[in-house]
Amino acid sequence: MDTFADILLIALPGAPAVGALAAGFCPVKATKTIRAIGWGFSIATFVAWIVLRAIAPDGEGLLVSVAWPWVPDLGFGLHFGIDQTGIMMAGMVSFVCVVAMVGTLPFLPELNRSRIVFLLLAEAGMLGVVTAWDLILFIAFWEVTLVPFFFLMGRGPVRGGVNAATRFFVTSVASSVLMWVGVLIVVKTAGLPRTFDLVELSARLSNSSIYIADIMWLFVPAFLVRMAAVPLHTWFPLASGTVSTAASILLAGGVLPLGGYGLIHIMGRLCGSDMIVLSPWLVWIGVVTALGGGVASIVQRDLKRLFAFVCLAQMGLVLVGLTFPFVEGNRAGPLMLVSLGLGGACLFLFAGVVCKARGSQRIAEISGLWRSHPFFAGMSFAGVASLAAIPGTCGFVGVATVLRGTTSNLLVTLLLASAVLIAGGSVVWAYRRVLGGSHQPAVWAGYEWPRKRQATILALLAIVIVVTGVLPGIIGGALQ
Repeated sequence: MDTFADILLIALPGAPAVGALAAGFCPVKATKTIRAIGWGFSIATFVAWIVLRAIAPDGEGLLVSVAWPWVPDLGFGLHFGIDQTGIMMAGMVSFVCVVAMVGTLPFLPELNRSRIVFLLLAEAGMLGVVTAWDLILFIAFWEVTLVPFFFLMGRGPVRGGVNAATRFFVTSVASSVLMWVGVLIVVKTAGLPRTFDLVELSARLSNSSIYIADIMWLFVPAFLVRMAAVPLHTWFPLASGTVSTAASILLAGGVLPLGGYGLIHIMGRLCGSDMIVLSPWLVWIGVVTALGGGVASIVQRDLKRLFAFVCLAQMGLVLVGLTFPFVEGNRAGPLMLVSLGLGGACLFLFAGVVCKARGSQRIAEISGLWRSHPFFAGMSFAGVASLAAIPGTCGFVGVATVLRGTTSNLLVTLLLASAVLIAGGSVVWAYRRVLGGSHQPAVWAGYEWPRKRQATILALLAIVIVVTGVLPGIIGGALQ
């Protein structure tokens, strides 16, 4: 590491990992110290991203890169790097992790030692996925994230005999086995000397006559599981209604977007122009996911599950934006990932605080928030507006770019527009229901809610959603 930028790059996944180790060695009863460690390392990671974003050069390809040989005889190496899309995703993930850490209630069991350790490990794993440019390193971080999320999701209520954590873990592991097979085939196909470096593999495969698209089908399930795309989506709606507030924020604001990032980061680079062969299938999976999420949201009467299906509808648009063969896809897809992460984090923070205070997630039992907590309720509208694609938000910019780019296929455009209207109508209807009506203080929690820091975090989320909607280029040069 010769430059300050290199140190900041390594600090993105490294700082949360060090924080998790420090928190793990603290006594269980030292809750204030543990919480300070969690907050401090999470905020420090976001600050490191801000500085890296400020000093990183503009341009195409890798902006900052650090590589060391690990086991040269086997082609293993440690290659960390970041490009324009990676900078966007790292900023979104680190900010969402601050939201999850700071916006969670400070008493047990929300932020005990184990939860803070797992939150920091989850952040380290997700930022490792963003910065890894070696396939072995990428898969290592990809799999590491399963462990903290399995425990953060907890046992939860069992529906259909399988709880959310088990369903997520089993489907992720099964799909990852296929990805491992795909990696080994790709490395063997690329020839000698053996390498797992993504840059070298991309160069070799692009300069050869080898047809790589068929191999990429081994990668597809792993990314679709994390994106919660149909038919591998069932874990997310189940989890969203049962996990803690911090976990739901990270699932919607981190896991789902990183599934899409993995798709373009790995498959897009390895497959190159052969991606056009996979595009029709992936586009229609995205269309079905968008429509299915939108239609399912109509019948939900649980606030968190409704938000989950609205996020699925957005994820369908993300998949289309990432894979539809049009020029602006490179802009629409990544921006949709960021808007989904920010909007999902905003809504699940709002729902977590409100449902905890009310003791219920049923929309019919929540009302009068505008009269009792106008500021908190008003700030949450930014997340609603973004997922409903209302102008002035980052969600609108992404959706508009996707729809404009798909005009070469009118059927796809009409179906996606219908999904946007249905899902947007559902989330606006739910928001109106919980804000309107009379407020009955007797049925709400006796403690003061929301905490000032929760309202502050929600306000910051609202500002970021609006600013990135008005000035989308501020989060990444690829969008300028």
